[in-house]
Amino acid sequence: MSQVSPQREEQDNETLELLRDSAIDFCSRSLDVSRLRSMREDGENFNPDLWREMCDLGWAGLLAKEELGGLGLSADCFGIICRELGRVVAPEPLIEIGSAVALLSRLDADKSLLASIMDGSSLVSIGLTEAEEYLGEEIPTIKATQDSNGYLLTGTARGISCGTDMDQFILAADLEGHVALFLVKKKTKGLAVSSINLADGSTQATINLSSVAVVANNLLSSGEEAEKALNYVRDLARISISAYLVGLSESVFDITLDYLKTRTQFGQPIGSFQALQHRAVDLFIQKVIAGSVLDETLQGFDREKSETVRHHLSCRAKYRANEAALLISREAVQMHGGMGYTEECNVGLFLNRALVMVSRLGTSTYHAERFGQSELVFPPLTPGNSPDKNISLSGEGNDENWNELEDDDFRKTVRHFFETEYPTEMRYPSKRPRWKEIKFWYLRLSEKGWVAPAWPIKHGGMGLSPSKMLIFIEEQERCGIGRAPDMGIQMVGPLLIKHGTEAQRARYLPQILAGEEVWCQGYSEPNAGSDLASLKTEALLTGDEFVINGQKTWTTLAQDATHMFCLARTSKEGKPQAGISFFLIDLDQPGVTIRPIKNLAGDEEFCEVFLDNVTVPADCLVGEINQGWGIAKALLSFERIFIGSPKQSQYAVKRLELIASETNLFENAVFRDKLTRLKLNVFDLESTYQSFAEIVKRGQTLGPDVSLLKIWGTETFARLSELMVEVAGPQGPIIGKIPFQDAEVDVMSQFYAARPATIYGGSNEIQRNIIAKGVLKLPSK
Repeated sequence: MSQVSPQREEQDNETLELLRDSAIDFCSRSLDVSRLRSMREDGENFNPDLWREMCDLGWAGLLAKEELGGLGLSADCFGIICRELGRVVAPEPLIEIGSAVALLSRLDADKSLLASIMDGSSLVSIGLTEAEEYLGEEIPTIKATQDSNGYLLTGTARGISCGTDMDQFILAADLEGHVALFLVKKKTKGLAVSSINLADGSTQATINLSSVAVVANNLLSSGEEAEKALNYVRDLARISISAYLVGLSESVFDITLDYLKTRTQFGQPIGSFQALQHRAVDLFIQKVIAGSVLDETLQGFDREKSETVRHHLSCRAKYRANEAALLISREAVQMHGGMGYTEECNVGLFLNRALVMVSRLGTSTYHAERFGQSELVFPPLTPGNSPDKNISLSGEGNDENWNELEDDDFRKTVRHFFETEYPTEMRYPSKRPRWKEIKFWYLRLSEKGWVAPAWPIKHGGMGLSPSKMLIFIEEQERCGIGRAPDMGIQMVGPLLIKHGTEAQRARYLPQILAGEEVWCQGYSEPNAGSDLASLKTEALLTGDEFVINGQKTWTTLAQDATHMFCLARTSKEGKPQAGISFFLIDLDQPGVTIRPIKNLAGDEEFCEVFLDNVTVPADCLVGEINQGWGIAKALLSFERIFIGSPKQSQYAVKRLELIASETNLFENAVFRDKLTRLKLNVFDLESTYQSFAEIVKRGQTLGPDVSLLKIWGTETFARLSELMVEVAGPQGPIIGKIPFQDAEVDVMSQFYAARPATIYGGSNEIQRNIIAKGVLKLPSK
């Protein structure tokens, strides 16, 4: 997925692309990863000549105001550069010095000072590490006292990257109970710099100050201004490190992927082994999700007015980048085998650098603990704190052209209808409603003209754009509307509109809209579930009709259906996919037998459908003969973005929060940590879902990488449902609603709903195979 979002203004996109191209060119020419070995041996933190070249490119002054001699660009531009530096694990101090420049620019510092930093003649870093990041001993803060000549500073600053190479430091001190920022020269009496070696060969400094005299002019700022500037720059540095880590993750993943394709064992590439393929896919998912969170953070960082929200964004990006970088670099060493543990293999350089960068400005545990205490993550459960509180209900709308409405106005209209018309007692059902239970709602939508929101208006639909369609679905899920047997609307109608004949559209579409014909899906078979191409059901052409024999299974609510759309084999020549055709079958005829199957909850949700010499007129073939696989594949790829919707997980989180608030579970540190990390997974699912939703909104075709949404979304939902059962204790396996003080939660319905989620629409194991083959291009056996 592109690192530059189509949501940005065209001019912004152009600037970002130019910066990215410049960074890629410089990094590929000048920053070879192998140079880190000699630097480590020579005890160099970075290459001064290369740093000056970066300054010549304008990178050091990228965040400084134009009137102060900088480029006056934004955090997302800085992030683009940091991401490329991460790809080559460059140790040059752009983040450290760039953060200092950003701070000085915000404080309108001396122009000559900034100029000397931006041209590389002076090296200035800033102490951003917070005392809470360290375990054990309490770190003394720096205290500032005023004297006749200025100020005296006493205390300690830790975690200064490349500190021994710096000329000056910007240090925060306590001045009469307020934050104060001082510029301190390294060669000042009473200031001592000590360093310790880090995993990547670089050093980290501790600065001890003992009555260090600072002239009054070197007090950069104090009070609220200083605190706000420091907080801003700390968050800026955090997302810059996140960008670096995402770039590092992308690069070491690419190296490992190439190794899987070329390294042979047992006479074949190791990337053909399914165990390694699935592990590689999981790394790919982490990489994509970290990139999506980073992109969202960079886009919103400088636009965000709330200091609290901006801090939240930066911490989310750092948490996910930490998780991705450590997992991918560790697995890279593992997948390279013994060679991965040697210094001559580059993946070790990435792992060591990841360990260093992850430790700066908060590890995953550090951020998870603070997220767990944040009201942005766990707001108090009161009637006024709904995330939808700013969306008021509105009954107004334009029934003729919905797409002319603004998205917010459309959302209000849809929400008003759902909230006022759909019965409260039927919301968030514990099982899939049967046709007799939900028919009234289907007919109400039909009466209003809303039953087929994505169909073109000329075919009886609402004609919604992809953007409006996503809103419509999100509002259905938000309101907890039970899903009717809607295969006719979701699958058959769009299929006939695109691939059907005029006669087929005239015959079937009106019946679907009116709810007079109910459809089910006939894809899976006993030995052809996720491996759909191996299906055995056959259709033989006899005169002007086909005779179909075979068996379908896992056919949802087939006992309520009047018709089934079905894949059947019409040729055994060539590849298995090449001989499949798409049929429309009337189930009310001899030879059709339907046997319901009870699921784990004891509900008859699925069925087996037996087809014994069932006759289908030739005009019930959709598309060309032997071309059904392409039709089915297109339908499934679109289905997966909705299976990967975050709404199911969001609802499960709300149920867990309700249980916790009623039972004081939030006081349990183990529970809070588990739920916090799962909720962060949900937040990151939302970001990634929106990235794919943008593709749909533009009317573009989803690629095979959309399968990662289903994997991450359904497995997150499964873990949430399992946590719900766990915390319910002895009450966990109770069927139906369980009382928790003043609240009631149906725990087992969530657990049962999560079980098939990882299976239907193609099991998650098959989704991993799809990504391994279609996206990563890993070899087959």
